[in-house]
Amino acid sequence: MLFRQIVSYALLIGVLSGILITAVQHWRVIPIIQSAERFEQTTGTAHAHDHHAHEPEATVWKPAPGVERTGYTLLSNVLIAAGLALVLLPVLVARWAQRTPSSGICWRGLLWGFAGYVVFYVAPAIGLPPEIPGASAAPLEARQLWWLLSVLCSAAGLAWMAFGTNRWRWAGAGVLLAPHLIGAPKPPAAAFPEQTPEVAAQLAQLAGEFITATALANAALWVALGLGSVWAARRILSARY
Repeated sequence: MLFRQIVSYALLIGVLSGILITAVQHWRVIPIIQSAERFEQTTGTAHAHDHHAHEPEATVWKPAPGVERTGYTLLSNVLIAAGLALVLLPVLVARWAQRTPSSGICWRGLLWGFAGYVVFYVAPAIGLPPEIPGASAAPLEARQLWWLLSVLCSAAGLAWMAFGTNRWRWAGAGVLLAPHLIGAPKPPAAAFPEQTPEVAAQLAQLAGEFITATALANAALWVALGLGSVWAARRILSARY
């Protein structure tokens, strides 16, 4: 029964949070991606004409612009948000199993949402900022491993500082900072090596706007996840006691 309630609430939170982040992405993030893709397509067309004029192009499937692309984006956001809620909600239920909070749902939700935002977005983005299409990057496997290390260390470090004993609490800061002391993998070349200096400057400006936009979208996601998960945990525990 408890498992079914957690899954049901996590799916509800995932749907609502997924709709919210999709709306923010369409407002701020997707226009930047589309602008970068236009630069990339222009460069790709020129290179294809110069070097592969007589070779057939490989067909790679991708969602069609408009409703299809929006639908896939929404589906992916809902699944990600539901998965994150399935991580956060059981933690809250287990932590409050013996003492359901009677008040403070707003600030508790914002606090847990802020913690998730730091763990899953802020800490990894410090070493590996979000990239627009066409930007050079380090090898994918190296970036994935460092991202995972950053998430695990950030979660452990924040938990240590929040719930550890007073004597050793601030040692958690060292755990949180460890991935950044090791250093994130860096791209082997300039950010936009195939572009002219003028185009590269425009893309660099887009890259800065993209970081700000993704930070806003992820903040909206984690506010919704935090508030929704605290609300759901209180409902689950109130029904049990």
